[in-house]
Amino acid sequence: MNNYLSEEIVEATLYNQRHVLLHGYVFPFLVLYPGWVYLWTVHLGLEEYTEAGFIGLAVVGLVQVLSCLFCHWFVQVKCFMTCSRASSAETASLVKVVPAPNNGYTELVPLFKQKVPGSDELDIWFTFQKMKYIYDSREKKRFKEVKFPIDWQFKDYLEWKGYQEEDDIAKAEKQYGKNRMQMDTPQFLELFKERATAPFFVFQVFCVGLWCLDEYWYYSIFTLFMLVAFEATLVQQQLRNMAEIRKMGNKPHLIQTYRNRRWRPVMSDELIPGDLVSIGRSQDEKLVPCDLLLIRGPCIVDESMLTGESVPVMKEALESIEHSVDLDLELHGKLHVLYGGTKVVQHSPPSKTGPGLKATDNGCIAFVLRHGFSTSQGKLLRTILFGVKRVTANNLETFIFILFLLVFALSAAAYVWVKGCENPSRNKYKLFLECTLILTSVVPPELPIELSLAVNTSLLALTKLYVFCTEPFRIPFAGKVDICCFDKTGTLTSDNLVVQGIAGLSDKGKICPVADAPSETIHVLVTCHSLAQLDDSLVGDPLEKATLTAAQWNLTKGDTVVPRKGKSHGLKIFHRFHFSSALKRMAVIAGHTPPGSTDVDYIAAVKGAPETLRTMLASVPKDFDRTYLEMARQGARVLALGYRRMGIMSYQQVRDLSREDVESNLTFVGFVIISCPLKSDSKAVVKEIQNASHHVVMITGDNPLTACHVAKELKITRKLPTLILTQDQHSTPKVWSWRSIDEAVVIPAVPDGSLNQFLADYDLCLTGEALDFLVTTEKKFFDRILPLIRVHARVAPKQKEFVITSLKKLGYVTLMCGDGTNDVGALKHAHVGVALIANAPERFNDQNEKSLPKKQEENHEGGSSVDNLKGHPRSLPRTGNRQHDRHSRTRPIHSNEDNSAVSSVSAQQKKSGRHVEKAGRGGTSTGRSTG
Repeated sequence: MNNYLSEEIVEATLYNQRHVLLHGYVFPFLVLYPGWVYLWTVHLGLEEYTEAGFIGLAVVGLVQVLSCLFCHWFVQVKCFMTCSRASSAETASLVKVVPAPNNGYTELVPLFKQKVPGSDELDIWFTFQKMKYIYDSREKKRFKEVKFPIDWQFKDYLEWKGYQEEDDIAKAEKQYGKNRMQMDTPQFLELFKERATAPFFVFQVFCVGLWCLDEYWYYSIFTLFMLVAFEATLVQQQLRNMAEIRKMGNKPHLIQTYRNRRWRPVMSDELIPGDLVSIGRSQDEKLVPCDLLLIRGPCIVDESMLTGESVPVMKEALESIEHSVDLDLELHGKLHVLYGGTKVVQHSPPSKTGPGLKATDNGCIAFVLRHGFSTSQGKLLRTILFGVKRVTANNLETFIFILFLLVFALSAAAYVWVKGCENPSRNKYKLFLECTLILTSVVPPELPIELSLAVNTSLLALTKLYVFCTEPFRIPFAGKVDICCFDKTGTLTSDNLVVQGIAGLSDKGKICPVADAPSETIHVLVTCHSLAQLDDSLVGDPLEKATLTAAQWNLTKGDTVVPRKGKSHGLKIFHRFHFSSALKRMAVIAGHTPPGSTDVDYIAAVKGAPETLRTMLASVPKDFDRTYLEMARQGARVLALGYRRMGIMSYQQVRDLSREDVESNLTFVGFVIISCPLKSDSKAVVKEIQNASHHVVMITGDNPLTACHVAKELKITRKLPTLILTQDQHSTPKVWSWRSIDEAVVIPAVPDGSLNQFLADYDLCLTGEALDFLVTTEKKFFDRILPLIRVHARVAPKQKEFVITSLKKLGYVTLMCGDGTNDVGALKHAHVGVALIANAPERFNDQNEKSLPKKQEENHEGGSSVDNLKGHPRSLPRTGNRQHDRHSRTRPIHSNEDNSAVSSVSAQQKKSGRHVEKAGRGGTSTGRSTG
């Protein structure tokens, strides 16, 4: 019985345990042992074939031991040899659970049953990797995850009054369990037993036994002692790591919870989904206890523990938005959900005059969505606890190498056996032992130690450079990377954004300074943002900080912006429609109270991608497209600004406005032009990676023209011209075609001539929309050109993931380097994920700094780099040679013998406060090695 359960579990199969005498490693041998003894004593002769008889018994015994061990090593073998299939969940006692790739290992887990009080039905469930799966006996007849209240309509959350009766609380506790993340640390002997029954260790002990039979006593005992000591050291390290992981769980603390129609203190580990809690500023290291939906009152949250982003995030309450919308965690989680393990750095209590619950401790009101290991923090911990974390070299390559040696060992053993049998006086027992020793010598006992030491040495070398590896098994992949993918903003370009001015205003020439822009333009710039005041400092998006600074306005508490000088009135932000990658825009409703009046005069301010705002304008200027395209071609980041005066309205009218109402009939008030200068070492890093014969790709959410300009500056694109797959807006039906930046070259989406010639003549850029078009209509063509596309622009986070996974399916080893939360998915799916995080400690001591040439000091300041990643790409354009640039400012660690992965970190990085982390599957920064 197969059931697709969740993203993490592929199937579950029901079994029953057979009687021990019917197990595959018992019943056949009840026949084999007597059978061989009978054959030996009756037919062969006990005295004539004494050695052969004992060898036969040893072989049968070895096969039985191997059968037991194979049941321990492989769950599939254990099911085949010890279990029988069950017809239904009611009669089964075991479940074989097969997880998705990289989510751990297949397990055979017990099935639990409990009778429902007052009914003949059974509650049937099993627990796998700390998650509970229950059997749906009424409808689908299959197992499913425990369903949490994460898809209600917003109005249902707002109208929810918590658990009113003790019976409701008891029923919810039975369904969901309590908010506990228990991580049991096993005993030393338990872990050592697990390692002592591993295939390599068993093989090594077997070899030691053979050497003892051949009278190699001292060598055998020393080797055995070395193996046991090595495994004991690894177990001790594993126990230390587990102790560190246990510290990552939230410590229980009292939290105000609305139960039985009143507020009362409850321990945070007693919370259940559906509880209403009061959440305030985190004090005494009291973190958010689970995933909470913010219902009343806004917060500012530090999510660095989960995402690695050092910038605090603003969270809005549900009460201020459309109530008929269904909650979608992918879409709304970033704005409305407080994730478990994060820290609330500031909160604003809900209005005392408004409707709804009010907490006795003046906290924000939140709804418990998920708890325990089902939260985002719980998923991170389960990744660390159960993800694939085997420290080894590439299994396929190791297998091929051993197979190669085995051919010679078989030839040598056969030769020794044949020549030995020619001498009738030769002891056959000794001869058989020598042939066996020849075969076992193919795999030296020290091989696992050598493989582990190779990876651990890499870990130590990287740690000295403050490159922390969360998944050591990815290090061998990094040694043979084919394609290096980079995010643009914050990775290749600097965070120090420069606002050049405002373009597109007919009466102000080409680009005018922000200070000279019309008041409407200034009002959009200073109100349309998600910045917040935190402890007398401004937190939020660096781009929005730069625009507010350029306009010379200040943000005060209470979401009010005021000019630093001049007589212009201030503006208060009343409502935000936050930016999202899917919508490519943001809108706010702001206003002020005119002198001598008590009413508020409201305005709508919108900013976003020019092609998105174009459709929202009441009238589009003639040179709209030409202006923003010209600026984008020069590498600037261009945002269109829209404004509408809404006049005097009541508070309720403002609350009733939808996003569509605000983002319509806008007046165009200019383009804000922002330049993102390259990091000082980006060119050198890209050049060095290309000289190592890697294919470098840029994947960004920015405008394709801006991305192509940056790619040209970095020499990621070298051919002229670069073609962008775009849709002709003027034709009917709309046709897709490859167009050069100046539109001088136009080629059909699928070229008519030779594809090889097309790929040889042009560098290609693919937008998110074009990606969807090719995948749905021209999949074969897409697979052919994907490895050779140089720039992916205007792509959503999910599309970044898709590009990485598609390259992996085509057989390429991928590296993804990024710095933002929108890169996490791609970092997680790449063979090697490199996350750049802020606030790095200093890299090198003064002596190391002095050893760098002065010329490097002058030419390369700031930035961060990941380079010297040597590999052997397949069928990719090769540029340069494998000779590394001697004048590179980075300090590579490399091995010419094993072609190990190498990540270099600049000695100057301490000046820019950034460092590199191999994020791997987790894709986030934890600041310590968890391997």
